[in-house]
Amino acid sequence: METNNKIIAEFMGYIKHTQTKAYLTTDGYFHERDLKFHKDWNWLMEVVEKIESLGYKVDILKWENSQYCGIYLNGKKISGNETNTKIEAVYNACVEFIKWYNENKD
Repeated sequence: METNNKIIAEFMGYIKHTQTKAYLTTDGYFHERDLKFHKDWNWLMEVVEKIESLGYKVDILKWENSQYCGIYLNGKKISGNETNTKIEAVYNACVEFIKWYNENKD
């Protein structure tokens, strides 16, 4: 979880202080172990909004007994995740997307 939160923080452009390993966010400094993307909708929705601002479509859906989040570009699925909780599905899809984006952005 901590590694994935660091990946998201870097994607969001948060500045990391090398000595303290704290990230400067819009809400102040947070040590990398205290980043809240995996458990706080306010933090996670900022990520979703940034992804959408880059031209991608984010779908968050409820299936029969599970939750799904997919991220698309021109109808092509870039990432997708289905789990029991909505926040986990969105978080996992965002992490998967950011890893793909970092490899393909150039």
